[in-house]
Amino acid sequence: PRPTPTTAPTPAVAIRRPEVIRAYPDVSSAVVRAHHAGVWEGETLVPGALRQMLDASITELTGLNDAREAWASLFAPDERIAIKVNSIRGSHVWTHVPLVVAVAERLQQAGIPPEQITIFDRRTAELNRAGFPINPNGPGIRCYGTEGAYTAGWELMDTKIRLSEIVLDCDALINVPVLKSHTISGITFGLKNHYGTFDRPSRFHGERISQALGELNALEPIRERTRLIIGDALVVVEPGWASTVPGDSILASFDPVALDAIGLDIFVTAMGQDSPGAKSAISRAAPWLEHAAGLGLGTDDREQIDLIALDVG
Repeated sequence: PRPTPTTAPTPAVAIRRPEVIRAYPDVSSAVVRAHHAGVWEGETLVPGALRQMLDASITELTGLNDAREAWASLFAPDERIAIKVNSIRGSHVWTHVPLVVAVAERLQQAGIPPEQITIFDRRTAELNRAGFPINPNGPGIRCYGTEGAYTAGWELMDTKIRLSEIVLDCDALINVPVLKSHTISGITFGLKNHYGTFDRPSRFHGERISQALGELNALEPIRERTRLIIGDALVVVEPGWASTVPGDSILASFDPVALDAIGLDIFVTAMGQDSPGAKSAISRAAPWLEHAAGLGLGTDDREQIDLIALDVG
């Protein structure tokens, strides 16, 4: 039997789903992995290379030849766009700021005013520490933490939770996680990045995580608003979050489960197929990937995932 997602109130705003978004079970879920050998110049990311990777990814994913047209097919000028990043304390690596800046630039070129774009995570101080330019209400792109601005009315595994008002107030959500090891879930990537989107993440670790990751992402405000997932695999963060394996790629998909499944494969390769870290990640990630797929969030079946590798530069 298929698991049933946690029930949730109907969003107050009408959520648009662009026709260009297609994924499993209608078709195989595409995950585009764009590589660029020149994306790093020493320890500095090259903005031009990131823009090339994003454009190649979005045109491949949408099937449209023009990058600006592809971005415009997903996001309309009158929409408010929230970009969820990962800036959690305790790590030395977060979603890379230049990648997020490049995403915001492409949204603006598609006609979205900068004031309608909000980069967020759970806390402003963490965003600041991760290098994001804080701007809660001035002109330009907004960037700040949810802090205490949550709204009640949802349940996760029979526990009442509150969701970020930034998510509830947006029309479309872009999830931009960074690929990291995790002692409980094996890896943290697309699905787990939303542990920064609600108020009680500490209640859903341990054994509960295998169910909670899918249930959280199945809540209607997150599920219906998610328009695009861009996975930051510019490095792979090793266990302990203090060291990294160099990377040169980003992932793009409409399917968060498929993106996490491919993210797990990348992590395992980076750690070494037979290493203890790789084996632990596989065993810990398998239950929540399977549960999330069972909720209809996407697929973890590699035969139903169309992995498209692009060598951009």
